[in-house]
Amino acid sequence: MRGIWLGGLAVSLGAESAHAGPWLREPGEFYTRAAVAFEEVEGLQAQRYDVYGEYGLTDNWTLTAKAERVDFVDAQDFSREGYRATVRRDLWGRETALVSVEVGAVYGAAIGGVRGCDQVGAEARLTAGASGRWDGARWFGFTDIATRIHGEGCWRDRLEVGAGREITRDLYITNQIWLERGSESSRSNKFETGLLYRHAVADFGVAYREEFSGRFEESSIVISLAKRF
Repeated sequence: MRGIWLGGLAVSLGAESAHAGPWLREPGEFYTRAAVAFEEVEGLQAQRYDVYGEYGLTDNWTLTAKAERVDFVDAQDFSREGYRATVRRDLWGRETALVSVEVGAVYGAAIGGVRGCDQVGAEARLTAGASGRWDGARWFGFTDIATRIHGEGCWRDRLEVGAGREITRDLYITNQIWLERGSESSRSNKFETGLLYRHAVADFGVAYREEFSGRFEESSIVISLAKRF
């Protein structure tokens, strides 16, 4: 029964790195990111794997895709996976700021338990972001509002805010918060803090994430690798 309760509360939209944001890719440009999270949820051990990608279709359109799976070590019945494909378009932009909209299809959701959204659905999001330099250091920030509706009536709404600041050359400290609500009284609040190293070859990240809604206990260490080409 613990798994049933967890499934109704855990995050369904997936936790992405703060440096994703609303930005578009140049035509023909790829961005890929792979991450693994080592989680503890109400005493259960799990590993979460996700692969995310973006591709610049035109100056105004970017294609995104994500596959994610969570595996519970001693409770395989609670393991789940989810997939998403969307297109992103800019609505308004300046040299250092951008607002974009994103819509697409989803299938399943990588949340533990038996209350996950298992069928085909749709997702939409509106994101605003900015970046620049302050006191000689580079910074970025974004705010994201997302909604997801599945065929069986399972739904999730999420507010996400993230920011990062360069603390030394190419090394950033990042912070992110998620507030999510959904069907069957689902509620999840998470914060994440981490380090991101932006190298010419790839971006390397490590972060700590924790649930703070008070509905359940969850914490994780997240390791990521990202590359643009």
